[in-house]
Amino acid sequence: MKKLLSLIVAFAAVGCGRETAPEPLAVESPIVKPVAEVVQPDPPTEPPKLIAPPAISIWDAARAGDVGAVREHIASGTQLNEPDETNPLKQTPLHCAVESGHKAVAELLLAEGAEVNAKRADGLTALDIVLKADPEASDEVRAVRKAIASVLVRNGATAAKHK
Repeated sequence: MKKLLSLIVAFAAVGCGRETAPEPLAVESPIVKPVAEVVQPDPPTEPPKLIAPPAISIWDAARAGDVGAVREHIASGTQLNEPDETNPLKQTPLHCAVESGHKAVAELLLAEGAEVNAKRADGLTALDIVLKADPEASDEVRAVRKAIASVLVRNGATAAKHK
C-alpha cells in the first residue's frame, strides 16, 4: 500500500506526464484586399506614335537589302504580308528579300511575323525561290541562297512545288 501511495504522489507531483499547452501567440491575420485594389493598372499613357514610313516601298527596301528602311516600315505599321500590287508576281517583302539574296532582311521579316509560306501569283513560296536551280550562279551566291534556305526551313518553310 505504501508503494501505491508513493506512486500516486509521484504522478500528482509530475502531472502524469502531461505538459501544459503553451499559450497561443498573438498572431495578426494578414490583411486580404480585393485583387482590383492590389493590382493597380498603369496610369493611362498616350498610344504609341507611329512614325511615317520611309519614301522607299517595303518591297524595294527588301530588294535592296535596306534593313534600316525595312525596320522603319515595321515601326510605322506596314503590313508585312501584303503583296506588291505593282508587280505581276504579287511578291511579299519576304519574296523580294529572298530573291535578291538578302538574308538579314529575310531574318528581320520572319522575326517580325512575315508569313514564311506565303505564295506569289505563280504559286511559289520563298523557299521555292531560293531552291530554284541557277546554273550561272557563283559559289558565293549559292552559299548565300543555302544560308537563306536554312533560315526559312528553321522558321517552318515548305516548298510549294514539292507538296
